[in-house]
Amino acid sequence: MKMIPSRDLVASPAKVWKLLETEGSVVITKDGKPRGILLPTSDATLLDDLQEQIRARARRAVSEIRRQAAQRGTDKLTAADIDAEISA
Repeated sequence: MKMIPSRDLVASPAKVWKLLETEGSVVITKDGKPRGILLPTSDATLLDDLQEQIRARARRAVSEIRRQAAQRGTDKLTAADIDAEISA
């Protein structure tokens, strides 16, 4: 995956579009750190591509919640434990 500085988006947009076409995706950096990803799409696939990105973020969020629950031990709570906590 190719990385380009954010200033290239304004200074050399043709270069960015060419990289996107040849590389398939491009990481945009600011101060040398990744800040975004450009992914190819088309009119025909735009909604599917967006939904795929949303689902990927949701999966990561659920994984993080599960990791935190395991770290705290709350992943072992029973339904009765949860009901008791809600009632408290």
